[in-house]
Amino acid sequence: MYISIEVPEICEYPQGFPKYWLKSMFIGTVSQNYQVNALVGTYIRLVEAALVEYQLGTSMLQKFWGTHTSINLRAMYRSISHFESCLLDMHRAINCYRRLRRHKDQHPLCLALNIEKPSFAADPVADQLRLIRNEIYHLDEAVIDGRVQEGQPFALKPDGPETPHPIELNQTIKSIDRLIIGQRELLFSSLAEWLTEMGRYAEKIADFGPDRKAGSATSGTD
Repeated sequence: MYISIEVPEICEYPQGFPKYWLKSMFIGTVSQNYQVNALVGTYIRLVEAALVEYQLGTSMLQKFWGTHTSINLRAMYRSISHFESCLLDMHRAINCYRRLRRHKDQHPLCLALNIEKPSFAADPVADQLRLIRNEIYHLDEAVIDGRVQEGQPFALKPDGPETPHPIELNQTIKSIDRLIIGQRELLFSSLAEWLTEMGRYAEKIADFGPDRKAGSATSGTD
């Protein structure tokens, strides 16, 4: 059996979003409203964290399948933990973003974020991540309460289909292209697409800076 690891690489945002943090420290916050600033800061922080966890999860997954002298279970379990953290961070970040878009303050940033609706903020994506988050928590509870059954999976699993090799007889190709937990699954391609888009909107938010004269936020870049 051949293994094909189909986890898209996210090359964008290798340093996170330093522009936002530097502006917050040395120029001023996005808004005069503390709640808006809290939502913005939490969103940026969680997207940065999710990107890091995605990269670490991918690295450990490749390390597991790339180790041929032994079974590197440590790498697989670390990969699972990183991807779990990535999904949880994404779920929380999406909640912050959606709340920011409908904030009662009607801040210029909030209004600007309503001009278009990114796919990660749509109900189908938010619901999918929420349900996977719930599944992770429910399995944790089942393990702690002693309700987990023999043979029942109790963690995320990087997995995918196994298909016949197109050339070699009696040989197959196993594609690791998704995360599975219980009856739910999520393609790595979708995960990478949403996370990349979340990073793009984090950059848009970072472009908002305080008006040095009026002390209010504007949508122009420096």
